[in-house]
Amino acid sequence: MQTLSVQHYQCFKADKRLSMDIFADALAKTLDSLPSIELSSFVPQSSLERYSQNRLVMRYLRYRRYPQLVKNLSADLHHVLDHGYAHLYPNLGDGLKCTSAHDLIPLLQWKGELGIDGAASGLRKPLLNLHSLSFLERYDGIVTISESTKRDLVKHLKLEPKKITVVAPPLLPQFKPLRGDVVEEFASKYKLDSKYQWLMVSGREFYKNHKGSLTAVSHLVKRGFRNIRIVKTGASSNEFSELVASLDLEDYVVELFLEDFNELPLLYNFIDCLIFPSFYEGFGMPVAEALACGTAVVASNRGALPEVMSGMDQLVEPNDPMAIATALSEILESSSLRKHFSSEGPKQMKKFSLPVVAEQMESFYFSLSQS
Repeated sequence: MQTLSVQHYQCFKADKRLSMDIFADALAKTLDSLPSIELSSFVPQSSLERYSQNRLVMRYLRYRRYPQLVKNLSADLHHVLDHGYAHLYPNLGDGLKCTSAHDLIPLLQWKGELGIDGAASGLRKPLLNLHSLSFLERYDGIVTISESTKRDLVKHLKLEPKKITVVAPPLLPQFKPLRGDVVEEFASKYKLDSKYQWLMVSGREFYKNHKGSLTAVSHLVKRGFRNIRIVKTGASSNEFSELVASLDLEDYVVELFLEDFNELPLLYNFIDCLIFPSFYEGFGMPVAEALACGTAVVASNRGALPEVMSGMDQLVEPNDPMAIATALSEILESSSLRKHFSSEGPKQMKKFSLPVVAEQMESFYFSLSQS
């Protein structure tokens, strides 16, 4: 069988974007299992990265320094793993060129198409983001993570549909149902009392709709659901804390920063339900991770989330906290519904497993090489 040398570009390392690092590492792990792919990964190094929290420094690295560093790398196929670095295109070496496109959030936010009241008010045009996106049409192929994002690419950037291939991000194998004893040990470590029914919210981006989640929980508390607690993962923020206080939910919320990413499957196995009424998702990996662990999910009907939910019924309008509350109450009050998630979720998520994604990526790469 023909062997294809593939060069990955992970220039987002300095951005400290954990989700992109996880995506890149999972994809590399996926492709390493294929004898037909000789994979190399390029991660740029600069002494300025210690100052990458400074926006001007980060812009210099992204748009000036990194394009210089990628010159003269040799491969049959060059794959830029984040469309935010699509502007690397002119400096990539000889060979075919493709890029991964994840979402169009800055563009959609600026155009007021995220469905969030006031989200576009006073926003500047995202010129640098649009600069990177302007290179997409020059690539030989684009691989995107959902049909939803593909539709956005066609609608907003006028890209040719035939140039875009949908391959979901790989779901790491540790996201699965786990034994009760290891889950209890995890809960004890973080002092999470199993006498409560636990709900989870994640992330800190504005479009994750924490306001909708917390307002829904506030409605449940007022209706007598006093045995529920919310665990919020990720970095804390003043905005979230103020929202909790305004809804009088201080006694119901625990903010948790996990020491190790590998503890995340334990948390999913511990909680009763993930609340994810996001206004937009290019994919929605937390939903896939929770379902793979057999955990119930209430998600919005926006973006790619209906694709990921795979026909599960708990899809809601994100601007309707009462609808979110109703979906949550159904899960909390119905052991049979929770059992449905625990049995069907892991089955449904097998379509995002490493072997499945490996086969799809291999097909994508070789289709480019033969075109």
